[in-house]
Amino acid sequence: MKKEELIQILMRISSGEASDEDIHLYNNWCNSFQGKSKSIDDFEQIKANMLMEIEKQTHYQTRTSQTRLLPRIGIAAASIIIILLVGSYIYLHSGKQSETPRMAIKDVAPGGNKAILTLGNGQTISLDSIHNGQLAALAGSNISKPQNGLLVYSAENNNSEAVQYNTLSTPRGGQYKLVLPDGTKVWLNAASSIKYPTTFKGTNRAVTITGEAYFEVIHNAQKPFRVTVKNQTIEDIGTEFDVNAYGDEAVIKTTLLQGSVRVMKGNSFVVLQPGQQAIVSDNSDDINIQEVNASNKAAWINGFVSLDKVGVKEFMNQLSRWYNVDIEYTGTIPNKKYGGLINRNSNLSDVLFALKASGINTRLEGNKIIVLPN
Repeated sequence: MKKEELIQILMRISSGEASDEDIHLYNNWCNSFQGKSKSIDDFEQIKANMLMEIEKQTHYQTRTSQTRLLPRIGIAAASIIIILLVGSYIYLHSGKQSETPRMAIKDVAPGGNKAILTLGNGQTISLDSIHNGQLAALAGSNISKPQNGLLVYSAENNNSEAVQYNTLSTPRGGQYKLVLPDGTKVWLNAASSIKYPTTFKGTNRAVTITGEAYFEVIHNAQKPFRVTVKNQTIEDIGTEFDVNAYGDEAVIKTTLLQGSVRVMKGNSFVVLQPGQQAIVSDNSDDINIQEVNASNKAAWINGFVSLDKVGVKEFMNQLSRWYNVDIEYTGTIPNKKYGGLINRNSNLSDVLFALKASGINTRLEGNKIIVLPN
């Protein structure tokens, strides 16, 4: 099949307009890798080249001019995107092909803008139910919700020495964006929290997080910005970075997109450069560094779930948090790796159908995904 023809098929698949013949040709293309002894690197390069071609023919969305552009893919495309970039990967290694017809299953909607704001006096505000506008005036800041999904602290002159701390928390199936009093922007992923002062006093700006958060820090060399997570500290040196520290993951991952950060634990520290990720476990002060596709690691702030060579369990943990469902395994966890992007606006049925087409069998029972033996 010519590259141009394949790209047009993928475009129709992504828009939900693919015919049975398109799907058949696509499956044949996947299977063509089986007998050619192509390496993982060969496949990854082909996949990257195809993505670049598709990106040229689609609309784009971007957060800043420096970050990698991501394709604006329709909601209907989600299941096919996972088949394209996950299914092909599985076909390549397992030799399995699935053309199982889609079965009707109970659906679960994706997460959305949901969060609870806890003030210093213990008062709680449900941000997804309260009207837009000013919420409160505290020592050093005015708090407002200018639009759904965004909480903004506006600094004001304050001579008081008292510092109040607020906490923003997202449930499973929630996300929220926060602008701190110094202008630093924070994206909070599902099942996460950030504790911060309503005004930054003293010689540094310190916040504490759980779960996952992405930071665009307003740099100030005289007042460094520090993120504390468990027993680890990340200090910005003019920076955009992502911190993933969920309790159900074995390690804490700090990924740098721009600038520089210092990651510290115990007596150890490293300084990351863009495109690097620091990996730290709970039971060690060792800090390991690996090169990664940093934009993929932070794809969730642009509305995508990134599958960057992740295993089934890590992927299922992401589904659990975003769709607010539990996960149960009924046998050995499949030893397969994933790659690509999934639109976070997709219903769960699209994702589970794509998993089935890719050889991962699941069953949805109430609020639980049961991963079945192959």
